[in-house]
Amino acid sequence: MNWSFQFGGSPRTGSAAATSGRKKLRALIDQATRESSDESEEHAGLLSVIRDEVQCPFTARVENEVVECERLEWPKNGYGLNAVCKSSGKTRVVDISRLEWVDPLPKGHEWIDAYFAWRDMVK
Repeated sequence: MNWSFQFGGSPRTGSAAATSGRKKLRALIDQATRESSDESEEHAGLLSVIRDEVQCPFTARVENEVVECERLEWPKNGYGLNAVCKSSGKTRVVDISRLEWVDPLPKGHEWIDAYFAWRDMVK
């Protein structure tokens, strides 16, 4: 698909780094949605790549609690990306935007950044 949108700048990077980051995100989105004909197929394409590329489990925080993200899944209805997290023997499902990232970031995390950029664009 041919994207014509602007990403917001990151407060942690300078303009050259932000431009480079936007170009990388745009390239990832294009790669995942290359054969998509509509928004629904774009969503499915991005989530398929995330499933393949983001290495689970990984450590994160939800509401300042350390959790182990066991897998990523999409909701049964509508758009979204959920993280299935375990902590203190309890499992909970949260929207991916509720995760607070901790180092080391999971392998493939850039695909989640691309998903956020795509989601902001289609709102």
